[in-house]
Amino acid sequence: MNEIILIGDHEYSIGRLNALDQFHVSRKIAPIIPTLMPIITEVAKGDLAKVIESLDVDEAKENQNNDLSGLQPLAQALEPFMEAFAKMPEDDVNYIIHKCLAVTKRGSAVVCRGQSIMFDDLDMGQILPLVIAVIRVSMANFIQGLLMKASSIQTQST
Repeated sequence: MNEIILIGDHEYSIGRLNALDQFHVSRKIAPIIPTLMPIITEVAKGDLAKVIESLDVDEAKENQNNDLSGLQPLAQALEPFMEAFAKMPEDDVNYIIHKCLAVTKRGSAVVCRGQSIMFDDLDMGQILPLVIAVIRVSMANFIQGLLMKASSIQTQST
């Protein structure tokens, strides 16, 4: 069963990458896995959806005193994640985005086919949480296992 998330006024169904795509996406994100885990944790808590809702321009105009202080852990998690993505080659970032959005649906329509995003109204405020959600659904156990293994190896060597 696919996970459903709400972003703005749209429900998205988050699918799983097939094994080959999981392998290739994990290969591309390997350098940023340590920075990925905090954001996956925050997404699992639902904080990313809160950020998107709180940053809605129309709501911000209506309610000038939005309290974003509770979102500090997410902001701290996002900063190194975005820095890591910024250092990646553009082709790798595009590959990750396209593969992740290809297993995501809005209603009954796939969000991305090949290299084309099918909805003109999508921006990074929606794309980033969708990509993170696919990575979490498809590879969180694998990534968690890698980090635990690396941690135990580090502990044994000291």
